[in-house]
Amino acid sequence: PVPASSKKSETEALKRVPSERPPFTVGDLKKAIPPHCFKRSIPRSFSYLITDIIIASCFYYLATNFFSLLPQPLSYLAWPLYWACQGCVLTGVWVIAHECGHHAFSDYQWLDDTVGLIFHSFLLVPYFSWKYSHRRHHSNTGSLERDEVFVPKQKSAIKWYGKYLNNPLGRTVMLTIQFTLGWPLYLACNVSGRPYDGFASHFFPNAPIYNDRERLQIYISDAGVLAVCFGLYRYAAAQGMASMFCLYGVPLLIVNFFLV
Repeated sequence: PVPASSKKSETEALKRVPSERPPFTVGDLKKAIPPHCFKRSIPRSFSYLITDIIIASCFYYLATNFFSLLPQPLSYLAWPLYWACQGCVLTGVWVIAHECGHHAFSDYQWLDDTVGLIFHSFLLVPYFSWKYSHRRHHSNTGSLERDEVFVPKQKSAIKWYGKYLNNPLGRTVMLTIQFTLGWPLYLACNVSGRPYDGFASHFFPNAPIYNDRERLQIYISDAGVLAVCFGLYRYAAAQGMASMFCLYGVPLLIVNFFLV
């Protein structure tokens, strides 16, 4: 039997859940925000982007030109420091491209999409694909039926092995997988995403996530990611997989960590 105190706390929690419309609208909230906050500035937007690019380039230059000169113990400390710092800076670049998807970078949609496509592709994100699914996420945030990502499972849908992961070791394993592979698995296979009839992937133009008007841009997104993958392949062929992984791969994992 469930203790009476537990039932009482659950009842009180349910009573605190808002069940009525708030006494204000989204329009009221927008009116309360100073108008200058809605003004897009191309110089300011590019200043943030260029600043991040300069910082990331400086980190790359230091790593490629000076880390090999460090005595052995210091190099073991230098690389983790590089990964953390570069991952944080590249997360900033990712966020700027994300804002392009929200048409917040400039007043020109073509400029936003161009900048977003370039820099999301650099971080192996299919720009238009995610732009459209992310827009629907904002339209349906918190919905068990229509939200696009991090849709919580109902108790009846939890797999049989779930109870064996509900312990410190199991949670550590699941968090490790989520922080390292969660983002690419969501993009590639819709893991933790909204259930669809048919194969749902941000790289598949005919996925049920998209309508016919959007499918051409999914091809463009794929082309951008493939171009970057080819560039990484050429870099790895010339400099080695270890160099590519240390300079680009690990910072990208840091970016993915922040996203999930």
